[in-house]
Amino acid sequence: MSDKTNNDRLMQKTGLMIVYAWVMLAVGFFVLTAWDPTYLASSEDYVSILAIIGGPALLIVTKVIETWSQEKQMELQDYEPQAAHERAMTEYNIRHSADMERYPHREPGPTERMVHGKRIEDAERLSRLEDEINELRQSLKE
Repeated sequence: MSDKTNNDRLMQKTGLMIVYAWVMLAVGFFVLTAWDPTYLASSEDYVSILAIIGGPALLIVTKVIETWSQEKQMELQDYEPQAAHERAMTEYNIRHSADMERYPHREPGPTERMVHGKRIEDAERLSRLEDEINELRQSLKE
């Protein structure tokens, strides 16, 4: 599950950018007032700016986090059936490998002749069957 979904990218780009911007503004205001205490008199303006940015940012981040967490819940719910399927397929492959080791495909012996990947006896039987079908068709036409 190393592939990132759209919600993962949205969370990474939108959510982190908004949070970083808000934190940088808050830290910037703190550093600015520490550097020059005269800015403390206009602290209400900075707090208003932080609130203006923080309000919509909080709504956006909350919605993005909610969507992302729903997606992760669905992935967790899908995990057990996928794991059960993978276990069943692994078990099937192991049984198949064991059967193939126990009963390997029989190669034709030196006395058996092959035509188009089939033994001659099978090809002759098929040819006789086709001849009988043709004779039956002829007798039906008459």
